[in-house]
Amino acid sequence: MLMSHTALRNVIGSLTLLPILLGAPSQADSKPFSLPFAVPPGVNTWLLEQHYGNTQEAFVYGKYWYAAGQGLHFGVDFEAPCGTPVIAIADGVVRALDSSLFGAEPHNLVIQHEDLGYASVYGHLRARSPLTLGQPVQRGDLVGEVGDPDGTCQSRPHLHLEIRSLDYRTAYNPAALIDADWHRLAQLGRPIGITFARDLNNPQRWQRLFDQPNIQIGGPALNAYSRAYPPTARLAPTPYTPPALRTLPATAFQARRLTAPPCCSGAWWQPNGELAYLAQPSDRFPMTPSPDGRYAFAIEHGRAFLIDRSSGLRTPLLTRGAWPTFSPSGAQLLWHVRPGDYFPAMQPLTEIWLADLNGEARLLRTWQGGEVYWLDEKRLLLVQVAPRTQRHTLSLLDLDSGRLATLGSFDNLRRLSVAPGGQHIAFLLPFQAQPQHSGLYVLATRQGAAPQKLPFIGSFRWQDSENLLYIPFMSDAPALHRYNIRTQRVRRLEGNADLLLVENDEWSVAPDGQRIVLRSARDGALWLLSLRDATF
Repeated sequence: MLMSHTALRNVIGSLTLLPILLGAPSQADSKPFSLPFAVPPGVNTWLLEQHYGNTQEAFVYGKYWYAAGQGLHFGVDFEAPCGTPVIAIADGVVRALDSSLFGAEPHNLVIQHEDLGYASVYGHLRARSPLTLGQPVQRGDLVGEVGDPDGTCQSRPHLHLEIRSLDYRTAYNPAALIDADWHRLAQLGRPIGITFARDLNNPQRWQRLFDQPNIQIGGPALNAYSRAYPPTARLAPTPYTPPALRTLPATAFQARRLTAPPCCSGAWWQPNGELAYLAQPSDRFPMTPSPDGRYAFAIEHGRAFLIDRSSGLRTPLLTRGAWPTFSPSGAQLLWHVRPGDYFPAMQPLTEIWLADLNGEARLLRTWQGGEVYWLDEKRLLLVQVAPRTQRHTLSLLDLDSGRLATLGSFDNLRRLSVAPGGQHIAFLLPFQAQPQHSGLYVLATRQGAAPQKLPFIGSFRWQDSENLLYIPFMSDAPALHRYNIRTQRVRRLEGNADLLLVENDEWSVAPDGQRIVLRSARDGALWLLSLRDATF
């Protein structure tokens, strides 16, 4: 994942000490490499964690972890349990073992593929590779095991894989060189790792899997954006939770294209149901309207305001740069403030603030915690991660009494999503100690409730308070399904299935539950899907 600053200082001057053969990359085969695992992806094997390039995670942590790679993520990360076998992605020769030039502790390996004109770097290995310098390897040979950069096998075990030039000075996009279904792999990727950071001065640059730039090792930062959206994790708003919602049965969808290809990435629904996306450069951050559209939150020149859109009255909010989220009804604002960036292996000191529409704010709680979500007007969901582990504790905070009650603790919790009305949450639990327990779950937000495992694995979104929409993971024939958590019935929705190959998992459901916006991997354009009952 990272190269040390010492390695950065030494990398250029020390390259001549390595036995390398320089050459231009071969263009004979556009996808010359294979994936680094012998087994298919899944909730008990491995999952995509972070893309190469201009990721949101690189924007947040680039100055700490990726300074050697111009601030961008100069490899691709695969999440897997410690000890998962790693295989060679092509034929080659071992050229470096545990070299300080490549960081990615605790152990790394470099294989040169001279016929192809590239070198592959395998980082965060659990132990020193069993291979030796100069040893020939063939595609599919065992080269090591997945490890953890924190050395615990509980914090963030993953494989960091790079593809570089033979002189190691340039890193290339693995998605353009490894034969894999990257869009479907992104269905279960970590949101901060698969989302690309957007520069408001050039919002469509480096927003697709295959248009990421080559990275010059040791070069100047490419993502030092003065106006980035969304903001860094310590200031970013939590997702909006709509009020309780029940939609009419949906059996089909109709689609129409909204934008000309390949525009636009990162479309989102505002709380009032308006669709927003960044198509052109802008000198200001997008405003966030309240659910009824009367108010809007805005950041202007580093200051936060609540704007009455009918009268134009502007009320300053002392959020210290944080972005608030409207409550389900729009009567309150919630934000959290952290003094510094939130590192995955640490617990940040988090302040939770609440304000009314007059701008009067009060500090609810200061705690060593993580994310905060609205459930309803009276309750918040708090997420706490134990240091150097993936143990997540979910708690319910009653806003009237201030009482905090534990909802449950889970290992490797991912992709938490709150249903409209806040009576249920859904989340992914991969890599469980007992493999049969890995999967997607729904949990009622009341003390003593037991999580219910769902009968599918896939990319999911809430449609309303008791229905989930999902696209099955890695399916060769993508389809949109509707699952009712009360009746446990599944319905496949009829419509143009070609559109359901979604680019980089970019799809979202409107607050009314009747519309979906997605970015199609077929053409890169935004499409609007309207849900309907075709039985009448």
